[in-house]
Amino acid sequence: PEVRAVLLTGSGDLFCSGIDLKSVAESGIGGAVVGEGEDGDPVVSTAANVLRTGGDWQRAWKALNECHKPVIAACQKGCYGAALELICFADIRFCTTDCVFQAPEVDLGFAADIGGNQMFPKIVGNDSLVRELQLSGRKFSADEALRFGLVSRVLATHEQLLDAAIELAESIAGKSPVATMGVKTMLNYSRDHTVDDSLQFSLTWNTSFIQTNDAKIAGMAFVAKQKPEFPDAPVHVPSASGTLSKL
Repeated sequence: PEVRAVLLTGSGDLFCSGIDLKSVAESGIGGAVVGEGEDGDPVVSTAANVLRTGGDWQRAWKALNECHKPVIAACQKGCYGAALELICFADIRFCTTDCVFQAPEVDLGFAADIGGNQMFPKIVGNDSLVRELQLSGRKFSADEALRFGLVSRVLATHEQLLDAAIELAESIAGKSPVATMGVKTMLNYSRDHTVDDSLQFSLTWNTSFIQTNDAKIAGMAFVAKQKPEFPDAPVHVPSASGTLSKL
């Protein structure tokens, strides 16, 4: 509960090169090894493995979006394939000027199924461009990513990238965790629902959360011209889907 924001970074020279192509060549996508099912049909076994392992990947990637803490992705030099799909589930994305992005799945003989053809279109908002990038598998630059909205900031160096991401994370961490949780939850809900449904959802959400002490703390701090100090959010909070989360 003491965590107020999450920073997603890559520890190597580049952010992430995507899935292990050698592993794919040997075992198939997501470890979906061809084998025999109970009825002796290898197609059944392979399909079951794809559903199981693919579902695991999807749940792992979706965890960024379902996490009630704001998630900031900071990408340097390269972000390919599954990594590009991963950052689509982050709330905010920064990158360096030399960062290159690519959705190469089409060249590997399959269609992206953990975000590339699902979350990426919601971010870009340009159907023609999404189809161009997904069907061609071409690389695109940081400048292009900024123009169509994949990232909101482009920094000159990796050091400047981390500084900017950390500064933003610290700024968010100083806000009411109840308020930031509400903002993220409402934005996620609004993305997938009509305006009318989203407006009603926001009112329903605030019938409870606007009554917390955080609103009082913020008001008193504003009057006193002081920086507010907010308590940690509760450990268990409901997601928009109605499930409980410890994130």
